[in-house]
Amino acid sequence: MSRLEKFILKLLPVFLLVLIPAAFADTSGSIAVTLTYTNGDTADYWPVSLKIYQDTDQTPYKEIESITGNPFNIVALPINHQYKIVVYANSMYSSVTYVDLQQSHQDVTINLPLPGGMRINAFYNDGMTPITNATVYVRAAQDNKTWGHSYTNVDGNSLRFWVEPTTAPDDHYIVDVHIGNHLVYSNSPVYLRSGISQEVKITTNWPPVVNSLVTAKVLNVQSHPVLPSDGKFSVGLFDSNGIKISESPVTSRGEAYFSNLKVGDYTFKVTKTDDNSVWATANITEDGTVTTFQIVPTQKVPVINSTGPSTVPPSTISPPTVTPVSTIPKPPMPTCNCVAFRLDNVQDYWLDNVQIKVIDSFVSKDAGITIGTIGKAFGNDSKLVSYLKSKTQTSDMDMAINGWSFEDFTTFNRDQQSQLLQESQTKISSLLGTSPSVFIPPYGKTNDDTFYAMTHNNIDTISSSSALKISSDLVEKIHSYPANIFSGVLAQNTNQSMLNGKIMSNIKDNIQNNGYAIVTISFQDYAQSNGTVKINTPDTEKIQNLQSLIDNIRDSGYSIVTISQMPGLFKTPAPWASSTQQWSEDKISTIQYLKTVKSMINDVSGSDFTTIPSWVKHNAKFHSSGFISDDEFLASLEYLVKIHVIK
Repeated sequence: MSRLEKFILKLLPVFLLVLIPAAFADTSGSIAVTLTYTNGDTADYWPVSLKIYQDTDQTPYKEIESITGNPFNIVALPINHQYKIVVYANSMYSSVTYVDLQQSHQDVTINLPLPGGMRINAFYNDGMTPITNATVYVRAAQDNKTWGHSYTNVDGNSLRFWVEPTTAPDDHYIVDVHIGNHLVYSNSPVYLRSGISQEVKITTNWPPVVNSLVTAKVLNVQSHPVLPSDGKFSVGLFDSNGIKISESPVTSRGEAYFSNLKVGDYTFKVTKTDDNSVWATANITEDGTVTTFQIVPTQKVPVINSTGPSTVPPSTISPPTVTPVSTIPKPPMPTCNCVAFRLDNVQDYWLDNVQIKVIDSFVSKDAGITIGTIGKAFGNDSKLVSYLKSKTQTSDMDMAINGWSFEDFTTFNRDQQSQLLQESQTKISSLLGTSPSVFIPPYGKTNDDTFYAMTHNNIDTISSSSALKISSDLVEKIHSYPANIFSGVLAQNTNQSMLNGKIMSNIKDNIQNNGYAIVTISFQDYAQSNGTVKINTPDTEKIQNLQSLIDNIRDSGYSIVTISQMPGLFKTPAPWASSTQQWSEDKISTIQYLKTVKSMINDVSGSDFTTIPSWVKHNAKFHSSGFISDDEFLASLEYLVKIHVIK
């Protein structure tokens, strides 16, 4: 071996030590955008989207269809570039700012114009008669998205929609007025000014009353007008809710007449008065121009105890009927009786003191938490990485993938999605020593390729923002647990002192309806503000409220777990568990519950039980809350029967 070769071999380990960290080194930075109105108030973020342009490019470098909080961190932006950030609200242009990104993180505040208040006043074509109980939709002309809808009251007025004003030359709204399922009148352009209430009067082309006589021609099976030899008939007129408005006899010429109708959807039902059987029905949308129509019978069917023919009406809008409700009880829903917390968008530098404090609120109480990490924006913040690395080894902590650069996965094909997941998984695993098995899709967007990409990377659990339809060949391989409680949304219109109560109420409802609850939290919500932007200091009061919420959940009998633990925790309640819970909540009587108790106990025959001590109801409440297992509760009842306390 030559001297040069020996020298290279000596340098190789040093080179590898330098190369491995460099594999994850990143020249990307982030921009935290805080949105405020021109009066200084924090802006609503739910209708906001962003377009980010790099340098002088005319094509967006990044598009964010819907931001998930305010402030919102735009990640994976290469530094040493200038960025133009354009803000849209309700699909309208709102504001723009420019950032020269020369460091790993930068804060920026963008002022948005105050929303305008739009109320629709809908009238018939006389411009004076209000349209009552119409449905009004407000949509953006640019992308056809609907941003508000409501019914009109007796004065023809809708609710007031507070939406983005139209400040750009081509921006405007379209207002649709719907009557029934088929009549639509559209009015545009509608412009809106900032910060003021505005009335928008819309005069449709529909008359308040149809002045012409409306003739219904009733035909027989040969498609000729019915004759006296076919029998006697009448035509009933029903509105779209199945309420009968009027009735008209059928003349010898096979015609029935109606007048003074309003526009809308109607059902005309022909009844043969000889035997009160239905002859035919027809659905008509009256828009002011329909004056004559035909009602044709359908196939004949035999009628019991009748000498005349009957017909089966077509599938139509018909008067409401009472359908017997099945008495077969639903099988008990599998439940884990558990709550999972999901902290999304964890990343380097941005409010990292706050991120750590939020996570530590769970770690200090030995409560589970799932941490959604943005792969490309994670790994350079030594303080955050060191903290997470130490805690993942000793705490009940779940690392999840929250995208590589918080991208919309549905814009990539299957192989590209798999690569994004693999890069995130590899990076998190190399930094923290744990391999994520949970995926939190950015913006809640997925498609079939997402699920196949997950299985390719051995990621078996997904937590989106809504229920997902997973293809049949993957349902056994992927567990889907959508978040069902969004604490940031609840906090927007709730006093801080009442927030925990609201979250607890939602937790109980979701465990009862779904068997579990997943609460999303945003670390931005736990940061102090300097009056303009969030600062990297935890809000002590909000942190204490979070810790109290953890205690409240446990005091209510629920366990706090990570999302990856959930698949192994579900069990099907005993068939009598529902009755026990209903009795503990005084929703069924003691006599009813005692019938259930008798069915629960083996080797009991004879008369029904009639006596049970009231204190047993406390045990039932403990069972329903999870403090007492099925076996323990059942054994206690069997003992009380054996010693004749229950008899």
